[in-house]
Amino acid sequence: MIQQETFRSSALGKAVIALMMALLALVATTSAAGATTGPGGGSARTDFSAQATAAGLSNSQAKSLQGRVDTYLAKTPGTQVAANEIALAGGGTLLLTLPGEKQARELGAENASRAAAAGCPYTYVCAYKGENFTGDELRLYTCNYAVPIYWSGTGSWINNQRSTLYAKFYDVNGYLGWTSPGGYSEDRHAPWGWVYWLSPC
Repeated sequence: MIQQETFRSSALGKAVIALMMALLALVATTSAAGATTGPGGGSARTDFSAQATAAGLSNSQAKSLQGRVDTYLAKTPGTQVAANEIALAGGGTLLLTLPGEKQARELGAENASRAAAAGCPYTYVCAYKGENFTGDELRLYTCNYAVPIYWSGTGSWINNQRSTLYAKFYDVNGYLGWTSPGGYSEDRHAPWGWVYWLSPC
């Protein structure tokens, strides 16, 4: 106790304490400035409503789209990066169709239009909820990293990688059930019922 009192009363001790207090104040101010508070006082996520409005969605359509995004986020680790896009934790993205549209597209992409689908980029494997490359779209590129397939029924997929890379489809137990031909290959009418996981290579 005596040593502590001596330290506190010394000039050096006072300088150290003042410096520590200044640093704590700086950290607190920076944190407060960077945080966004929600209605309950907690941190709020990024609001993509302005982007949804710019894409021509009504308030109810934007809420419906956000509800679908939230449903996906509850099932898989990822981060929402646009009104209709989730960056998957293991690599790749999930693009959701906008209300009233059949094909997913990137919002804010250069020369994007309602009629233009995003398409499956080269070096990716893309999986679609619907047949003929329609509906919500998974874009995957990380080899040996299986991503959940969220859909049942009949959908579609594209392997737009080089000819020596094969997409791998896994069943509910994690067993490899089927391997695609090398790129470019596709299936416009693929059964998702038995597929639970997909790895691009």
